[in-house]
Amino acid sequence: MSEVIAKLQEDHRRMEVILGVLDRKIANLTEGNNLNLFMIRTILDYIVNFPQKCHHPIENFLLRSLTRRNPHAGAISAEILNEHEMLANIVTRFVHDVECIEPGAPILKDELFATLNAYEDLLVQHMQKEEEFFFPAAEEYLIQADWDVIETRMRDKGDPVFGREADREYRALHKVIIEWGGK
Repeated sequence: MSEVIAKLQEDHRRMEVILGVLDRKIANLTEGNNLNLFMIRTILDYIVNFPQKCHHPIENFLLRSLTRRNPHAGAISAEILNEHEMLANIVTRFVHDVECIEPGAPILKDELFATLNAYEDLLVQHMQKEEEFFFPAAEEYLIQADWDVIETRMRDKGDPVFGREADREYRALHKVIIEWGGK
């Protein structure tokens, strides 16, 4: 397995863990507890920005490379890109719903749960599709030169899209969320 695919799969596992923390924090509402808005907003920062800055640019590069190498195998590209957009729209709606919450005001729990469930359902299905179809197709059809380019760019700290600095920052944020989220 390439370093690139291994990183993308690790990103998926990290996102699943973050969603678990978010689920627990939102579930506190059903138990009559207050919502920790700072924690929720921190998690949402991760969910919004990590994919946009660190994960999807790599996938998009791979999708373009796959489409060039094998247009038939690359047919999944449009579907995956569309799902990236749908996920972004749902999480934007969730962020808006959370931002509208005022301290002490009643929270529209059903709306929060519905939006969160829609996001989680689509994300899980999306990651499964990538791991079952997209990643194996990329490994089958991309040539070593394609992998060399992306792996070199991933190691380049100065690259604004593929550089490691943003990834390191989000790994640190992930660790803080997990440690803090367990409390």
